[in-house]
Amino acid sequence: MNAAAVFARTGIRARATMGATPMRSGAYHWTNDNGQNIPFSTKNKPALAVGVVGFLGLGFALPFVATYWQHYKAGRL
Repeated sequence: MNAAAVFARTGIRARATMGATPMRSGAYHWTNDNGQNIPFSTKNKPALAVGVVGFLGLGFALPFVATYWQHYKAGRL
């Protein structure tokens, strides 16, 4: 396919969609304010710290707890 044909089709496609209204990408709309783009509040710093430490701590501790449990079940502890 030659380049002239590709560029010709691109111009036709662009002219065909000139008057079309773009559709929104989602059903929700958030304002562009600080803290509005995340699903939790950052206003209460101590509660945020406890939540982050709990969430990340659980994810870090889970393999160790699972290993302990498997050794416990096997009678190796």
